[in-house]
Amino acid sequence: MLKVRNHLSVYYRIFSCMIFQYNTTMESLKTDETSSSSIAKVHSLFYKDRPEKACKQLTGFLVDRKISEEEIRSRYEWIKTKRLKSNDTVKDQNRVTRKVYFPDTLCGLYCARFSSDGETIATTYGSGCIQLRNGETGELRVTIRSSLETSLPVTCCRFHPIQKEILYAASACGSIFICKLDNIEFWKFVEELDNEINALDVNISGDFIASGGKDASLKVYDAETGKVNTLEFIYKIKNLLKNYQKDKANLITENAVRFHHMKIFSIKCHQTNKNVIVTGGWDDTVKIWDTRVGDGSIRSMHGPHICGDAIDLQVMFPSIINRAIFKDTNILTGSWTVKDSLQIWDFSSAKLIETVNPTNREASLSGEFLYSARYFDGDPYGDHVLVGGSGTGNVEVINLKEKSIVARFMANKAVVAIDSYKSSIVYGGMDPVISIADYN
Repeated sequence: MLKVRNHLSVYYRIFSCMIFQYNTTMESLKTDETSSSSIAKVHSLFYKDRPEKACKQLTGFLVDRKISEEEIRSRYEWIKTKRLKSNDTVKDQNRVTRKVYFPDTLCGLYCARFSSDGETIATTYGSGCIQLRNGETGELRVTIRSSLETSLPVTCCRFHPIQKEILYAASACGSIFICKLDNIEFWKFVEELDNEINALDVNISGDFIASGGKDASLKVYDAETGKVNTLEFIYKIKNLLKNYQKDKANLITENAVRFHHMKIFSIKCHQTNKNVIVTGGWDDTVKIWDTRVGDGSIRSMHGPHICGDAIDLQVMFPSIINRAIFKDTNILTGSWTVKDSLQIWDFSSAKLIETVNPTNREASLSGEFLYSARYFDGDPYGDHVLVGGSGTGNVEVINLKEKSIVARFMANKAVVAIDSYKSSIVYGGMDPVISIADYN
């Protein structure tokens, strides 16, 4: 036994010396590691006085294979290329390409949306201003609605999914505006008296517009009748299709849970089903509605405390079961809570799939407190999301599969507006700057 132990000790010392000699030689040749002469020198020094018998006993067949200089050179080039690509990838994933500052008098950015072709960014502000900006540089193209001292914030805006020249914008004054981008004009589409509209969306077919706000009711408007520009149409709201509002006299009934009872802050229309709407707000519930059903929501998810544009849908790739095509939909929610703010829900069952807590997010006394959460447009598989708020201090790109933050973009104040088009990301909030970033 002692003899075997001594032999192993000798072999270990021999092998350690070989590794040390190789590493020392490599360090001395760092300045010229790609040249063929240097590679040959490393090869000759390392293999010159190698104790073949000892190594063969230790490593078996490995020492029988001779590595050519060409193969060594190829390996060096491969490693070098991978390192360069790795460095470039990290750099590109965290690149803010543009920062455009705007006056403090605009009172913060409330919404930013890319057009369907990514050429235009529509922005709305706390001063009631509506602007169009270049989708690549963020530079101002035109101001559709100017700021007024008495104006309330224009809280959200959406492009028409089919008529690309139409933009809808909703205000805390209770008005919804139609903006025509081809001839740069706007007019009042709807006025909801004594209401503040916080959320707006247009369904995939462009048939109707859904709005919600202070009065906790979901209103659905016919988009076609918006083309009639008369005072009677504007002020009598003759184009209202449905008003989903809880009857105050029936608060204790079971039907009461099918409606919101506090402010609505987020509305999202389904990307493939033109009749489905998802809403959320201060009452810690997210509700699914079907416009064909007139007596309230059809499903509810309890938990998310929504305070901004923090609901998004991801229609997964269809699967075929027994010759029938099924498309699963995931619902993403971002809550204004200190922790466990990012969650994914199953659309069909309204059950929680998971709460996403990135493993590499640093602990902070500021909490999370998300105002905005959206799926990243540059990932068709729905594995990446964008989140921002008042606690994280960043706009984060989160990989849902890895449960990790893969990119961060600095924000000095609360972020309430986030959108993406392919690899481009636009974001902003209470800081007077619009940032455009790129994540590949």
